[in-house]
Order: sequence, then structure tokens, then C-alpha cells
Amino acid sequence: MTTSTLPQASVNARSVLLPYLLVLVVAMTAIQAVIAFTGGGITLLAGVLTALVAVGIAVWFWCTRRKLTKIRFGPAIAHTLAFVTVTASFNLHAVIRTLSLGSSGGADGAAAHELLATPWFGATLVMSAAWGAGLLIHLAGVVLGRGWED
Repeated sequence: MTTSTLPQASVNARSVLLPYLLVLVVAMTAIQAVIAFTGGGITLLAGVLTALVAVGIAVWFWCTRRKLTKIRFGPAIAHTLAFVTVTASFNLHAVIRTLSLGSSGGADGAAAHELLATPWFGATLVMSAAWGAGLLIHLAGVVLGRGWED
């Protein structure tokens, strides 16, 4: 008796992950624009929009689970792309907002100056925003180059 296994059909990681990444970047850019245009605060609207992105991610994971499991580290790469895109967008927005408040006068300027004057600002917010943006760019390059595939 001979047993043979059928080769697994290959899945093009770029065709699965690149559209996902682009939609995430566009969605989070839109959310950050909504936050900026509605006064710059994190409101219920921002939370609802971010929750919709999270639901969209979960639905996408469910719908593409078979393709993702055929990509080396597919679910982990997709999860990392989501994490970095969402968190880096909020961190970058916070950095830009804090820097812009620091250039203005008044109470907001004083609060931003106090935050900017402490070493914790660079160690937390700036580092995570810069590192998150760098990791997102790196992951986009990996998706484009399919660098983890055999």
C-alpha cells in the first residue's frame, strides 16, 4: 500500500496580506483624520470607529483563515500588521498633537511643554511611535518582498 500526500496549494502572501495592510492603513488614517477634525480628543466616536476596525480585522481573519494558514507565519504576520498599524497611528497622532500644542501658548502649551520636557516623553510616546512606524514600513516591505517564504 502506498500513501502519498497531495502537495499543498501555494498561496501568494502578497495577494493576501498587501490589500489587508493597505485597508488597515487607510482606515486608521481616516480615523486619525476624524479625531483631528473633531477637536483632537479621543471620544466615543474614535472608540467606536476603532472598534469597527477591530471587528473588520476579526471578520477578515475568519474569512481568510485557510489562506493565512498556508502562508508561513501568516496569522502572526497579519496580527502584527494590525497591532502596529492601529497602535502606531494613535502614537503618531499623539506625538504630532503634543508637538503642535507645545508651539502654542496658554494652558495647553504649558501642559505640552511639561510633557515634552520630561525624558519619559521620548522613552514612551516618541519611541513607540517611531519604532511602530518603522516596524510597519518593515512589515510592508516583507509583504511586498515575501521575505519569509521559502
